[in-house]
Amino acid sequence: MFRLGFKRTHVGTCWDANARQLRQLSRSSITFAASAPKQRDGKKKIKLGIKKKAAAPSKPKRSGMTHLKFKDAVRALNFEKNAADISGSGIKPLSFDALKSQDSSVVKYDQYALQTLRALDSFKKYQHHELFSEPVSLVNSNTLEISKFLENFDSSSKNNRLCLIGSKGIGKSTLLSQAKALALSKFQKDVVLLHLDHTEKIVEGSSDYIFNKRLGKYQQPMFTKRWIMKLREANKEVFEKMPLTRDVSFTSKKTEYNLKKNENSLYDFVLLNHDFGKVGPSTAFSFFIEELVAHSKNIPVLVTIDNFNVITSEPLTAYYHPNFTPIHVSEFEIGDFILNLASGKLSFSKGGVLLSESKDVADRHTLSVGLGITEYNPYWKVDECDVSIAENLLDNGGVAPLKLKELSKAQTRTLMSFWKDVNVLQNRDYPLQEVFKSFEQIASEEVAKAAGANVEDHEFDPEVHFEKIVNHNFVRSAGNPGHLLKSVALSY
Repeated sequence: MFRLGFKRTHVGTCWDANARQLRQLSRSSITFAASAPKQRDGKKKIKLGIKKKAAAPSKPKRSGMTHLKFKDAVRALNFEKNAADISGSGIKPLSFDALKSQDSSVVKYDQYALQTLRALDSFKKYQHHELFSEPVSLVNSNTLEISKFLENFDSSSKNNRLCLIGSKGIGKSTLLSQAKALALSKFQKDVVLLHLDHTEKIVEGSSDYIFNKRLGKYQQPMFTKRWIMKLREANKEVFEKMPLTRDVSFTSKKTEYNLKKNENSLYDFVLLNHDFGKVGPSTAFSFFIEELVAHSKNIPVLVTIDNFNVITSEPLTAYYHPNFTPIHVSEFEIGDFILNLASGKLSFSKGGVLLSESKDVADRHTLSVGLGITEYNPYWKVDECDVSIAENLLDNGGVAPLKLKELSKAQTRTLMSFWKDVNVLQNRDYPLQEVFKSFEQIASEEVAKAAGANVEDHEFDPEVHFEKIVNHNFVRSAGNPGHLLKSVALSY
């Protein structure tokens, strides 16, 4: 039986080995090839870019520029250095012995008094001292009243307390400066000046504070430190004449100091002791006050508090107890010190306390009741009058109020004459032209000329014009020196 000779083959192996490898390679290349990006028909992809501008060249910094407004810039940039020099104007320095002869005249401060007042920040903003090369003031009846206050410095300060009251711009802060300069003149620099210029810093909440369990009072380290630095600079010479009455030891900047009685001075204490600004309980300020009280038997102490009604109008400060209740000003060491001086509870053997109110503070009844000007009304609200402070001001005979008087017309003329001499007030020669005349005046002059009459030509008379300016500004300011200076400086 015959079989057909067919060779058995597999269908899937009809390709040889080389062909199978090429086929697999071609499939893998198609699989892993990157697909071309799809594009929409009729639309092209546009790249958007931002053109970078070249950096603008930096502007050179101009010297003398400031971010402050003009009224603040003239003080910060020392505009008084470019003011007219008044050294050759014949103005004499303020003197206690020659005060009566200097009545109703413009005076300046001697160099020692000027440096002391600047160290105490006695010259406030917006008093326009930058108009002159150095501060000046006018002696008037208010200054003579202050001289009587200084004559009582042989008695204790609790019997010599005065508060300056009056309208805004009347010259209360200027009178405080005059009082300090007169005290330096009367006692030949042997007087301690304790001046507080910004009383509102005690209550406004801008300082750190810590409770001293030993004293039972809150302390304000940074505020106390800055105030002591001013007092140290202003009273350096007199502090050096005051030996310590007892030994004292303290550590400052990792250095231990042992100051001895009668060997070291009070200036050594305030210079070396940094506990005034210590973030922690300290007795440095109380020791300082105790030394002043001990030496006040020989060296008088003048305390001047500007803006005193801040603490009487806002006795509840912006500081808070741990239970979030406001702290009363009497609970602070500095606040209690001021109130004790004002009430006479703390007194120096020789000296006086001179207070001054500010019209920039909301009007409350505490100060007027404490001065005996207003009678207490029991129907007032709690925040309208602090009874405890008012009663303290009435203790030990009370604080005497001194209402400042305005300038007279003669004093206004003296002051404006000085301003004219130093070119603060300009007496301009206004041209007389036909356009300034009425039609009736022009017609009458033409008729007079046609008739042959002599028409008098009006000439500018500076004296007459200056007198008109004096009359105008005296009526306009009502004798208020602050308003007078503003009207003259801005108008002429």
